[in-house]
Amino acid sequence: MVKPKILVVEDERDVSKVISINLKLEGMDVVEAHDGPSALSLIEESMPDCVVLDVMLPKISGWDILKYIKSNPVTSEIPVVMVTAKVGERDQLRGLGAGAVKYITKPFSPLTLTDAIKSVLKPQAREEVARERREAIERLQLSTIHKISDILISAPVLDELLEGVAEKLIGLFDLPLCAIVLDDEEEPEVYVFRESGDQRGQGLSVTRNPITSESVWVLRQAFAANRRPARISELEGFDIELVFPVPALAEDGYVLPLMEHNKYLGSIIIAGRSEVTLSLDEEDLLATIANQVAAAVARARLHENLREDEVVHRRLLHQTITAQESERRRLAAEIHDSVVQSLVGISYRLQAVEKKIPPESDGELVEDLKMLAEQLNTNIKELRDLLLGLRPPMLDDMGLYKALETHLKNFGIKSGMQTNLRTSDNLPSLSRDAQTNLFRIVQEALNNVEKHAAAFHVTIEVESTPQKLYLTIRDDGKGFSPQKSRAKTRNLGLASMRERTDLLGGNLRIKSEIGRGTMISIDIPLRPILEA
Repeated sequence: MVKPKILVVEDERDVSKVISINLKLEGMDVVEAHDGPSALSLIEESMPDCVVLDVMLPKISGWDILKYIKSNPVTSEIPVVMVTAKVGERDQLRGLGAGAVKYITKPFSPLTLTDAIKSVLKPQAREEVARERREAIERLQLSTIHKISDILISAPVLDELLEGVAEKLIGLFDLPLCAIVLDDEEEPEVYVFRESGDQRGQGLSVTRNPITSESVWVLRQAFAANRRPARISELEGFDIELVFPVPALAEDGYVLPLMEHNKYLGSIIIAGRSEVTLSLDEEDLLATIANQVAAAVARARLHENLREDEVVHRRLLHQTITAQESERRRLAAEIHDSVVQSLVGISYRLQAVEKKIPPESDGELVEDLKMLAEQLNTNIKELRDLLLGLRPPMLDDMGLYKALETHLKNFGIKSGMQTNLRTSDNLPSLSRDAQTNLFRIVQEALNNVEKHAAAFHVTIEVESTPQKLYLTIRDDGKGFSPQKSRAKTRNLGLASMRERTDLLGGNLRIKSEIGRGTMISIDIPLRPILEA
């Protein structure tokens, strides 16, 4: 019976000897090589039935030997079992993807290795070995994809997302450079990530540079019909120095497109200072990663646009409310100085006219004058109440808390409800905008109570902690269902309260049930609303 011939390629002679002894005990003929050139010579001379191959070899690496074996039609069918201390998932994927049938990491049991070799030597077991190899590749790909997914999920901000992806790709493919080009019609740019320091794991340095629209156009056209990763050297018209401008910084690498719903968003470029060759399985993995990153980039951009829209909305809302308050202040002052003063003057004139009427005159005329004076005084009071609603002077003169006390007292007199204001000790002084918005929130809440609640009691509480200010408005009225649509006036009132709360950076919650009253709770971060 012909003994199977095994070539053991291992630079550590003690390890090589142990492997040889165990294989010989299993009835195999073993040849040893301790460097790359010797291994290549023995492969060509002896045509072994199986090669046990280490990665870290003198002169020629195990990766290059594996590539030679699988690219040569004469030797491509020789099964290769890799035995190495390189335990990274990318190394395993690289070995299996390049054609190794088994990938065993050091330290290992001699029994594990001999069983692996015996399995690959059986002709009837080759399909099973191929299936196991494919499953191992898929597991490694899925593991990597899950890790990339974790990065994409945990980093919603675009800059953090890109840096996390670049760091993972640089570590995964053992390359020093990664660039991410983002296509923007106005200002296309490229993020360049490179390893910091002389050793791996010291973090990335990041530069963010503009890139010419011509370079982006080349990339966009290159991937118009092909979504597969492409070698940099295969991209006609693309100058790698536009991305990595330092001479000799990048000699070779791959470009993969970021596509979302057939729209080109940009490209990821991984590169090194020497030739970079990826297996088809590694290219498949890159393509899958690119799809994930494209979706995450689109999502991050959407979030950024929403945040920008929110900032614009807040700014416009602040300008609108400020303009409203200024107009209210102006109207209140003008009405007070003109209309109210004129009406007060007319009231005094009526009193003077009444005194001039002789006692023997018609009593009906006197009564008419008295009724007219009373109606005028009532109108003056109503107008003054209206002016208090437009811009209560005590808010400017005495501050929020006194203004709330006065307003709540007047509300109780007007509505007939029992009112109560509770404030904690040492409440902070707030900015003018904060005081105005909080007063308007209370004012709107009390309007809703008066119009809709049919309440007997209403309580306002103001409390503060070092971190937050808390405002609560509670009534014992008929309540309502917050989930259901209510009267338009109430909806508008609640919307105004929410807008003012949002403007202050706070949260508004409404708790209400039919027949159980309503409680409006507001909490606002304290530092931004403090008086400067």
